[in-house]
Amino acid sequence: MRAFSLLSLFVLLAAGCTSARTSDTARTGIEQLLVSNAVDQTLDKIPFPNVEGRKVFIDPQYLESVDKGYIVASVRQRLLASGAELKDKKEDSEITMEISSGGVGTDNLDSYLGMPALAIPGPMPLNLPEVRMYQRKSHYGTAKLGVVAYSTSDGKMIMDSGRALARSDDSSWSVFGIGPIQRGTVRDEVRIAESRSTSIPTRTAKVYESEDSTTLKR
Repeated sequence: MRAFSLLSLFVLLAAGCTSARTSDTARTGIEQLLVSNAVDQTLDKIPFPNVEGRKVFIDPQYLESVDKGYIVASVRQRLLASGAELKDKKEDSEITMEISSGGVGTDNLDSYLGMPALAIPGPMPLNLPEVRMYQRKSHYGTAKLGVVAYSTSDGKMIMDSGRALARSDDSSWSVFGIGPIQRGTVRDEVRIAESRSTSIPTRTAKVYESEDSTTLKR
């Protein structure tokens, strides 16, 4: 009887509080940030060729992944910031850049230390709730991308980035129901963004002026 009382007290102290992870959209905001954060990190590892003043066509035909639009837009942004002149048609370009994906997605890992829910049969059946003394939830975003650039006219390779890979994370843990304590690259990005009143560009593009605009200014 005394052992049962101690077990009941332990259950009451360790139960803590839980909350459901919900979303009003098809994908939660954190899930989308995990992917975009991993994509940003991966593209930062890719050495883009010198495209200043060059006509570039982006060919995404080999890119099949979640958030394809964001990946293509991010590559466009980097090329424009480097002074490239983007073309909508391949035949109008000097350089063609192909983007490929080896994997873009999210993974979840839930681990805990405690006691699973138990159903004790008998004359007076007893259902003991699940007890989690320590709980850790980890969410990861992974992006593996590659970029190849070649001369549009003859198909000769200009640059092969190889395969760049990066992973973002968002983790939380709690002890005896106290928490969650959260950390990770996504939380850091959100915290930094919240502390700024305006966005800070990662790259600053040069301003290219035509001879006509220079004449007008004079």
